[in-house]
Amino acid sequence: KKPYAVVQLRQEDKAGQLWNMVGFQTNLRWGEQKRVFRLIPGLEAAEFVRMGVMHRNTFINSPQLLGPTLQFHRRPTLLAAGQLVGTEGYTAATAGGWLVGTNAARIAKGLEPLALPTTTMMGALFDFLSSAEPKHFQPMPPNFGILPALSERIRNKRERYGAYRDRALTDLETWCSQHQLRDTSLAVTA
Repeated sequence: KKPYAVVQLRQEDKAGQLWNMVGFQTNLRWGEQKRVFRLIPGLEAAEFVRMGVMHRNTFINSPQLLGPTLQFHRRPTLLAAGQLVGTEGYTAATAGGWLVGTNAARIAKGLEPLALPTTTMMGALFDFLSSAEPKHFQPMPPNFGILPALSERIRNKRERYGAYRDRALTDLETWCSQHQLRDTSLAVTA
């Protein structure tokens, strides 16, 4: 039989006794959650130690407050990154943290802060954060839809994504040279 859905379980303790049902945010009452979750094959006799709850992402209105360097417009020595600014995912949080740390160091050294090329995934994401319509701003994960269009249309998805990659790497190398960075590891010092 072909499954209609898959439940991802993530181990939450060293002994393998606690497992988290990933992505089960719900407003269902706990008794109803137990009843529904026990309908899932393999969970009929499960002991539920923590139930799912809805969570709300708290984020600032980045387009109104931040530039693509992740500096606040009104206070350029203050920077922000992570879920707070409206990025989603670990990679975006890490990249934002890197950019904020790099720019904080550059500001302290009297250097201009950096904005990544918009042809890179993180550059495009940080550009989106700083230029989206403030009235309707919502958090965004990295995705190909925010990248600038390629100069030519490529129908094959694998080839198209490869072209995005190649353009990003070329532009990043040029960007590093322009900013006198040693290499694409993007060192803080010139």
